[in-house]
Amino acid sequence: MLNCKEAIEKRRSIRKFETKAVAPELLEQIIEAARLAPSGTNRQPWRLVLLTAPEERNKIAGAVMQPFVCEAPAVFVCCLDREAFVRVTVEKRMNELVEAEVITKEAAQYIYQRKMPEKTEEVVIPDSGYLDLGITIQNMTLMATALGLGTCWVRLFDQQGLHKALNLPDNILPVVLLPVGYPAQDPPPRPRLKREEIVIEI
Repeated sequence: MLNCKEAIEKRRSIRKFETKAVAPELLEQIIEAARLAPSGTNRQPWRLVLLTAPEERNKIAGAVMQPFVCEAPAVFVCCLDREAFVRVTVEKRMNELVEAEVITKEAAQYIYQRKMPEKTEEVVIPDSGYLDLGITIQNMTLMATALGLGTCWVRLFDQQGLHKALNLPDNILPVVLLPVGYPAQDPPPRPRLKREEIVIEI
């Protein structure tokens, strides 16, 4: 298995996969990497749908605009759960942090005073939720790379069509498709900005 630095350097967006199936224990390691990701106030708003059978992947083909997604032997549908952002859930997560002595009761009380939706249908997912999901997916892509697998973040799909095809509950919002498999290509590194272009010296 690659170490963290090696996985970061080797990761590529893979759009061609071998037909070889990915062993369940490897997919479980990717799920565990997602589970361990950090999130704001420990909300853990991510939910994953894993599609491995051809008939499962074909079910979403009509909502996917890039055929290579469904050609991968495994596809994670990475979602956000609106229920993670209602007051009762946020307070539960915060109480867990207080009990773990991560934050003080006073800090938790300050957060409780914020305006939060009381019902799932009132939730407008905040930007921080998408940041949380992004961290989770990065964990997944790096773990996959470390295991010798390839992935590709895909945001181009019919969100409503995908939701309907998978018969997802109303509180679950699909955000990213992450096909996973053994790479059938070895793309060169993509151009990257130089250090001095991304670091602002003050």
